[in-house]
Amino acid sequence: MNIKSLLNKDSVTITNCDAEPIHIPGSIQPCGFLLGVQQEQHTITYCSENCAQYLGQPLSHILGQPLASFFKETEIAGFKIYYASENKELSQPFVFTLGDKSYNTSAHLSGQCIVLEFEPFVDDPHPLPNIYIQTRRFAYHTQRADNLVTFCRDIADETRQIIGYDRVMVYRFDADYNGEVIAESRREDLPPYLGLHYPHTDIPVQARALYLRNLVRMIPDINYTPVPLFALEEEGRPVETLDLTMSLLRSVSVMHVHYLKNMGVSATFVISLIHNDKLWGMIACHHQTPKYIPYYTRLAAHLQGIFLSSQIDVREVADAFDVVKKTDQKLQLMEEGFATRKSNIYQPAVLLQLRELLNADGLVLLDKDAHFIDGKVPSREHIRQLTDWLFEHVAGTHFHTSRLIDHYPGAESISEHAAGLCFLALDHKARTGIIWLRSEVQKTIEWAGDPNKAVSVDEVSRAVQPRQSFESWKELVRYQSADWHKAELNAASVICASLQRHMHLADLLQEESKYRTLNGRLKKANDELANMNWISTHDLKEPLRKIQMYASVVLEKQGDQIPDTVRSNINRMQVSAARMQLLIDDLLAYTKVVNEEKKFAPIDLNLLMPELHHELAEEIQEKVAVVHWPNALPLIMGVPFQIRQVLINLISNGLKFSAPGVAPVIRVGCEEVDDSTIAGITEKQGKRYHQLTVSDNGIGFNPEYRENILKIFQRLHSHQYPGTGVGLAICKKIAEAHNGFLEADGEEGKGATFSFYLPVAPVLVPTPTPGEQTENNFTEQ
Repeated sequence: MNIKSLLNKDSVTITNCDAEPIHIPGSIQPCGFLLGVQQEQHTITYCSENCAQYLGQPLSHILGQPLASFFKETEIAGFKIYYASENKELSQPFVFTLGDKSYNTSAHLSGQCIVLEFEPFVDDPHPLPNIYIQTRRFAYHTQRADNLVTFCRDIADETRQIIGYDRVMVYRFDADYNGEVIAESRREDLPPYLGLHYPHTDIPVQARALYLRNLVRMIPDINYTPVPLFALEEEGRPVETLDLTMSLLRSVSVMHVHYLKNMGVSATFVISLIHNDKLWGMIACHHQTPKYIPYYTRLAAHLQGIFLSSQIDVREVADAFDVVKKTDQKLQLMEEGFATRKSNIYQPAVLLQLRELLNADGLVLLDKDAHFIDGKVPSREHIRQLTDWLFEHVAGTHFHTSRLIDHYPGAESISEHAAGLCFLALDHKARTGIIWLRSEVQKTIEWAGDPNKAVSVDEVSRAVQPRQSFESWKELVRYQSADWHKAELNAASVICASLQRHMHLADLLQEESKYRTLNGRLKKANDELANMNWISTHDLKEPLRKIQMYASVVLEKQGDQIPDTVRSNINRMQVSAARMQLLIDDLLAYTKVVNEEKKFAPIDLNLLMPELHHELAEEIQEKVAVVHWPNALPLIMGVPFQIRQVLINLISNGLKFSAPGVAPVIRVGCEEVDDSTIAGITEKQGKRYHQLTVSDNGIGFNPEYRENILKIFQRLHSHQYPGTGVGLAICKKIAEAHNGFLEADGEEGKGATFSFYLPVAPVLVPTPTPGEQTENNFTEQ
């Protein structure tokens, strides 16, 4: 049989202690002994070296033996029932006996092994703590204390009274796990530690992890000699180390022992304080001489830690209540002001309220490229640089810090006004947001020794050890503002929505003002256009009529006496006047389409087409033309006279631009299509349109001009064919007035096709109602 020691003999120094496997030291403290047994057969697989002393057998006779070889069967049976209970934590330990001695026995599972830790009953009698009295005193302290620090001081006093140690401290961690002593109960002749800070290096990461799981830790004598653990080594199967994370007797780090010796401490007891599943702090107890704390006394002290942990939330809320109350009052006033204020949020009074909402020293309200400021702020150039950095580096909508220098490269130059800030991005793209600024607050932190000298070098061995000096060391902290309270940050988030609404409202008001001004200008322009229409109708058409009339009179009465050249010029004058009159008529028709009120009505194309054919009969006969349309055309909704004008213009266009020597053939059709077939629609939404087409076999046009011919005054054949270039523009304008489109397609020498698209809408047809006029009654078809 080969017995192997589990003692961890790796060399540990201050430079590698943060990686020390302190949960598997392979040894325990000598204030008890340890057995590790299998779960089922309870065969002993691990034991501490001092088991030989307690059990009276050599280790070779202990390892591999059943637990029943050393304890009574009745105790083994009782232990099985005890261990099977669901809640062993903070309950009474199981009691085993060896001869005439009894042992408080704690049990926990480590891997596949049950770890039993035996602590002999102490010789001196200790009175069992009265939990009822302890609970009553806790209730008294809870009612008496008006803040967290006062309550922690009461807990420190109560804990010291229970365990009898020289010093009890309540130690709180910050976000980086630097610690501060916020409450202390001590022997009067000892120097005070209250208010001292300890760097996070004093408690390495892996030690904090153990404190989070094993909530009570005792070292009765720091000068103890570690007791190694042993296990049987089977051939071909390496011995597994024993995880002592939950152990009460677990041996401690050599570096921690050095640290305690340097502090002049001989015994320690630590209770973890847990809040929101994190290590919030601890109750740290020191004694100048070795001192063992019996199990039930430890239990009573642990109860103080549980009491304190349960009150952290309540007390922190109570401490912050005053800030919350005042902030809520400010927030309510601002919300009420926003609800009733007719002016915009950029007024000085509103900016002042915004700044005071977060108790800031300065405020910058960012709206695109404009900055609205209040209070103490950096220069505008520094604000611009800071704003650029915030919008570039802050990914989310919120950012706050009390040490801007840790984040922003240019913070040192603006710390007088902006050592800390709270930033809310309302719109990253529009560069809209708000910045609350706090000035630098220089303060002194009192450390337990210089935190920059966490190690010292032994002059003899030159070994690196924990620092030996714990004298008060003061550090001046710069480039830091007052911390932002949670209530203030919550208020900033709440006011964010109101700010967005009111900044949007301010934009709308500004846009409204622009549109009012623009509307006034447009109204004036429309009035001028209306006046021009009146002038066109009367002042221009009347002289043209007189020119034509006088020319006709001259030619009629004095035609024989007028030379041919003069007669030719008069004829040209008449043609020009007629053409000008036609142009004026077309312009009036174009402006009528733009300004005419739209009165949609059902249009039956089956009735309209014969009317148009009759109206154009002379031109059709003159050109020997043929106009085709289907027997069944749909009902559509539109402005009747405008739809009529579109068809007349397009059919007339086909008659006018007929090919020489070719009888015009004009085809009119109408079908329902999807918007995916319409080139003029870029965003397809599956809407339906009536496609009213007019095609001819005339001269056509080059397809590259399909857009130009729809523009006003654009004529491709200005010399060969009469016209003003307004007809197709009128058709396009009518299409737009109906939320539709006009498209042209053609090929030179083969003809042209014009497609007039109207959105498909329910067609309303008149239905008579008894006793009422029927002209305004419609039903959907």
